[in-house]
Order: sequence, then C-alpha cells, then structure tokens
Amino acid sequence: MIRNLIGLFVIVVALVLGLAAYHLQSMKALTEQPTPFSHWEDERGTATVEEVVRTGSFLPVRKRRINFGYTESVHWFRFRLVADSLPEELTFEIRNHTIDHVELFAVRKEGITSTGKTGSRLPFAQRPSPTKTFAYLLNVESGQEVDYYLRLDKRYENLATELSLWQTTDFEDKEQREYLLWGIFAGVVGLMVVLAFLFFAATRDKVYACYGLYVLALALRQFADTGLGFQFLWPHHPTINHPDAVIMALWLYIPAMFQFQRYFLELPTTAPRLFWATRIVKYLFLSLFLSLLIAQAMGLTDTYTGSYRLVTQTHAVLANLAFLLFISSTIVGVRSNDTVKKLYGIGFGIQIFGQLFVYAQNLMRYQPDGVFFVDAYLILIVNFFIDLIIFAYLLAYRYRTSINQQRQLQLTLAQSGQQTNEAIIDVLESERQQVGNLILTDVGGRLADTRARLSGLAPNPLLTEALTLIDKTDDCLDQILRDGLPPDLTQKGLPAALAELVEQRAQTGPMQWIFTHKHDLEKATTPFSVMQTRQLYRIVNELINNVVKHAQAAEGRVFLTQTARDWQLTVSDNGRGFDTKRTDKDAGIGLKNIQARAQTLGATVQIKSGEGGTVVVVSG
Repeated sequence: MIRNLIGLFVIVVALVLGLAAYHLQSMKALTEQPTPFSHWEDERGTATVEEVVRTGSFLPVRKRRINFGYTESVHWFRFRLVADSLPEELTFEIRNHTIDHVELFAVRKEGITSTGKTGSRLPFAQRPSPTKTFAYLLNVESGQEVDYYLRLDKRYENLATELSLWQTTDFEDKEQREYLLWGIFAGVVGLMVVLAFLFFAATRDKVYACYGLYVLALALRQFADTGLGFQFLWPHHPTINHPDAVIMALWLYIPAMFQFQRYFLELPTTAPRLFWATRIVKYLFLSLFLSLLIAQAMGLTDTYTGSYRLVTQTHAVLANLAFLLFISSTIVGVRSNDTVKKLYGIGFGIQIFGQLFVYAQNLMRYQPDGVFFVDAYLILIVNFFIDLIIFAYLLAYRYRTSINQQRQLQLTLAQSGQQTNEAIIDVLESERQQVGNLILTDVGGRLADTRARLSGLAPNPLLTEALTLIDKTDDCLDQILRDGLPPDLTQKGLPAALAELVEQRAQTGPMQWIFTHKHDLEKATTPFSVMQTRQLYRIVNELINNVVKHAQAAEGRVFLTQTARDWQLTVSDNGRGFDTKRTDKDAGIGLKNIQARAQTLGATVQIKSGEGGTVVVVSG
C-alpha cells in the first residue's frame, strides 16, 4: 500500500509541477508596464479628490507590494500616463480584492472624472471589469497626458496590495490562464466531492460524507481568499465579505476537519479526551459562524468599526487552540498501529507544516512594510493536493477493505447458513428413516396380517374390494420406502447410489432406464459433499417418479458429469412432454421440491420439453 501511495504521490506532484512550470513559462511573455506610483495618506479620511490634486505631499512608492498593516486612514495613489509612450489600451489592476471602497479618478485639462466606484462592500456588478480583482480599463488618446488618482478605503483593517499596469491583451491573457487553472481546481474538487458522497451512499460510512464536506470547506476557503467566491458564489451579497470571508470559510473548514478526524481516526475509542475537546471547539466555531451570519444580516458588521478586530482576534485565539488539537490528532494517527491511520497522521502533519508557514507569514505581512514571500492560497493549494493524494488514496483503500470485509462476512454467513441447512437436512433424513422403519415393521406387518386373515374368509364382492385396497396401500408403502435414502448412501457415493437406483427402477417398472457417469480420469474431480449427495439423490428420485407418473415414456436416461470445477446432472425421457411456460407459473409440488433442493446447493435448473420428450439439467 505504501509503495502505491508513493507512486501516486510522485505522479500527482509531477503533474502539479508540470502545470505550474507551464503557467510560469507562459507568463514570462506577459510583462507589466513600468509605471512610477506615488502615495499620500489621508489620516482624517475626509479629503476630496480636488483637495488631493492640490496637495503636494505625495511620496514615491519604492516597493512593488505595498503593505500598511492595520490602518485607520484612506490611502491615495497617483500615476501619470502619456499616450505617445504607451500602448493605446491599458488595464490598471489592484490585486487586493478585499478593499472596502475603491475609486479611480482621471484628471485631464477638461476636468476631473471618476472612472468607476467599486469595492468589496458593493455588489460585484459594480466592478469596472468582471474579474476577481479590481481592474480598470484606461484609454488615453494620442497626445494626451492624464493623471490618475486612486482612492483606497480599508479603514480599521489590514491593508496590503499590489498596483500593476498591463497592456489590455496581456492582462486578458493572464486572467484566462489563471481562470483555466482555477477551473481545473474546481473540477477536481467537484469530482472528489461526488466520489466521496457516492462512497457514502454505497457504504453508509460517515467518514466519506465528512471528507466530502471537508473538501468543500477547503475549496470555499480558497475561493474566498482569491476573490472567486465573491465573483461566482455570493456576488449579490457583499456583506459576506466583511469583516473577513476567509475567516468565515475557516470557521466551516475547521469543524469539517474535526468531524472527518473523528470518524477516520475513531477518536471516541482511540482518544476519548481529544474527541470531547474537538467536539467542544467544533461547536464553538459553528456557533461563531452562525452568530456572524446573523450580525451581517442585521448590518452590525457595517456599523461597528471594531468588528474586524473583534473577529480576527477571536479567530486568532480559537485557531491556536484548534491548531493544538490538530497536532494532537496527528500524534494519535502517527502512533496508531493501523497503517492507514499512521499514513493519515503523516499526511496531516505535512498540512500542519504548511499552515505554520502561512501563520508565520501572516504575522509578518500585517505589520507595516512586513515581509511577504508568497500568496497564502498558493501554499494551501499545495496542501490541498497533498491532502487529495493521501486522504483520497487512504479512503479508497478503506473502501476496498470495507468491501472485502463485507464479502467475507457474506461468505461466512452463507457458509453458516449452508451448515445449518445440512444440519436440518440430517435431522429430517434421520426422522424420515425412523418413520420408514416404523412403517415397515408396524404398519406393513399389520397390513400383511390383516390380508392373511381376510383371505381365509368366504369370497364376496365387499371382501374382494377390501383386499384390493390393502394391496394398493401396500404398494404405496413400498413407494414411500423406495423414496427413502439408502442407509449406506454416503459410503457408496453418489454415482454408485444413482446406478443402483436406476437399475432398481428398470427392474421394477415397465420403462427402460440407463445410467451414465462421466468424469475426467486424468484429473482429480472434487467429490460430492454429504449434503450434495443427499440432495442430488432426492432430485433424481423425484424426477424419475415424475417421468413414471406423467411422461408415458418407454425409455429414460440419467447422466452425471463431473469435472475438477463443476458438475452436471441430466434426467431425460422420450415421453409426451409438457408446457414449460405453464409449469413456471403453476409448478407442482415435485418440481418445486426439485428447485428448492437445487437452490440449497447453489445450482441451477433448466427444463426443456416438447413432443420428443423432456430434459431436466441441474448444474452446479
């Protein structure tokens, strides 16, 4: 199993790295337009664009990624475009999609105009371009010189962003490539969720449903972090973006992960204290999520300026607690004697390492001019694919194991049922032999004595009729005794017992009977079990009785074939035949007994009948 998992891991990692390399290589040809930006901070947050244009306090921006940390100010940026030195169509991009209010002003000789007001607190339809980030299409006519002033309002929150100027064709190409990769990601997520719930429907094992919910929650966190969630999932509900949609997604992701760990690691039995701790924290996160939804619906998060700090600080405390519980769950998995749980612990440990990196980076990036290495969602995507490889393989392995266990249980139940049937048949056969002996010694003797005494009386019609009835009763007793099993059946074996039965019927009846036994002399054939011997003997006896009573045949044949893997028993006659379709609906007791006996052996019964006779084939 470990070897297969490593092989799958290598294949998926190679695939992910190949896609990443292709994306990076294709992006090299797409370059940003070099543009000098300058910045001014409006600490009061009340300055108008006319006042900003007149101020001379703008300072040049020297870093590509601008990070102000927590801010209570409105930030303005200025840049100048000259048509002679730039392409005709440009796109200005603000990469932070969570800024509350964004507005871009164009200052020309004719005056000041707004090119569009948008932001995460406004419906997505107000975006100047339908993209996951903020993008403005800029048109500068030949010979013109335009100053642009960008107003960013993200007060009482952390503000960090990048400003980029693209040739419009390059920007559209970049966006198409990114949306393609996110489409692949969404497709993989959808496939895994569908498979998880299909496994749950097939096995009723809750671990698969919890895994599906976990993947959905993780994908929701990714979409919230990139702006795709606002674009495709809640474009008409901007209140979800405030104070932080990513934190809201995490408040669903963490309970889903706890629930998955509960069933996968079987925490109620393997670690009861950890189970109760995760259960309490799980319900605490869900309660906070519902409370925040209610607060958003009531508009409290918009009116209370400290909502962002309150939510982020609460999340920081609970996230640290959840992180400790995740580490404990990892230790439980690694220390388990179950290989599947141990591999889960290792996989989840890798995920925790990635989360630690994101956490450390967030501590630094939200400080003014903090250090920033890579977008958090990229690290989490790598984590996601690691989860996808390890967890999905382990769940598939668990599914196969569950199916094998079910099959083994069904086989055990079938064997137990067969043993029970054999025991019941043994009891019935024993009772049948005892009844036969009683009939032979008691009833048969009484009939013989009665006939002898009646034979000494003077003949008369009533006496003659009584003697005839006694003879018929004696014939019926003989028939019952003939239907019984030979006492040495199991010692003789089925072929020898059938040969004797056929020979006896040929000698005592008007029909000619022939028995044939065919088996492979070079290969060893599987001997019949006691149950098979008894049931097949009964079947042949019943079929011979049916032929004698109903077929009006001159000849009958019994053919037994044995191979190393299976057997076949055929009884045929050259009688008048019967309608098999009618028999399927209104089968007599004899045929019903035959089919029931064959079913206990796991055998099939085929009946072919016509004017030339009847053939019954029992195969097993």
